[in-house]
Amino acid sequence: MKKYLLLAALFCTTLYSCKTENKKDPETVQTTDTTAVGKQLAALDAQIAKDPKNAVALHERARLLIDAKRYEEALKDMELVMTIDSTQSAYFLTMADLSFAAKRTFNAKEFLTKAIELDPENTDAMMRLAELNLIVKQYSESVKLLTTIINKDKTNTTAWFMRGINFKENGDTTRAVNDFRSAIEADPNFYNAYMQLGIIFQAKNDPIAEGYFTNAIQKKPGSEEALYGRGLWYQDHGQLDKAIQDYTTIVQANPMNKNAHFNLGYIHQIYLKIYPEATKHYTAAINADPRYAEAYYNRGLCFEAVGNLAAAASDYKQALMIRPVYPPAEQGLERVKN
Repeated sequence: MKKYLLLAALFCTTLYSCKTENKKDPETVQTTDTTAVGKQLAALDAQIAKDPKNAVALHERARLLIDAKRYEEALKDMELVMTIDSTQSAYFLTMADLSFAAKRTFNAKEFLTKAIELDPENTDAMMRLAELNLIVKQYSESVKLLTTIINKDKTNTTAWFMRGINFKENGDTTRAVNDFRSAIEADPNFYNAYMQLGIIFQAKNDPIAEGYFTNAIQKKPGSEEALYGRGLWYQDHGQLDKAIQDYTTIVQANPMNKNAHFNLGYIHQIYLKIYPEATKHYTAAINADPRYAEAYYNRGLCFEAVGNLAAAASDYKQALMIRPVYPPAEQGLERVKN
């Protein structure tokens, strides 16, 4: 039997990980944009037309173009900026943003390093470089930068949080917990820090996990990952009514949440022996993900339990089609054939 563990909460910190995709066609943005940003671009266009070597205006336009996902146009502006003035930390920071958007992380690292050399107080550049180091698993370099930021500003919740992620990824959960708690002290509404603490203490089988997941839900009502985490805690500790309530809240808001449906199926199958209800939820999980081998297998067990051997055989076969090496499904198929 398989039940799904809670995935670690995704963390969102800087420009690189937090921007949402702009779905507008670039040409449409350029020719029909009458928004405040469009007006800003038009004003900068006019200013640059009068003074083509105005680095400040070119840089400002590049930043707006980056926000609009018009990276090629932004790069043209920044290439010109760098020929005019290559002494400004902010310009190298923008070049790093463009490199990161183009997935050229090596170039991004060079630009960020240069930005910090030009301005050792540039915490934005430090934060971006720390995040980049975290992504490539260079934890010590990331922690060093984040520690510098924290020493400058004890209220920088993002720095506390990201350093905690570094420690967690490197297996040092004690220091990770301390940093996530420091992030909450600086910002009591820091949802992601509550989530990370819940995940850590859940892995330690510490009851405090429930409280952290509950706090996360209070900060972000309806959060599927927080409800799932708390539901899994309840499920693992025999509080089945509470687990069912949390999972049900999830699937009512999002009927396509396959993991919540799977766990509802698991509870009704394994603990409550209510096979029709379990079958319903496994079917919903399969509807959400037609290649969900475990859901086919568990639904097959439910059919087998109520004597519907043909349906059980069909599900075991489907599970094996998705996952050819799946001994439990192979054994199940052998059982119902006899």
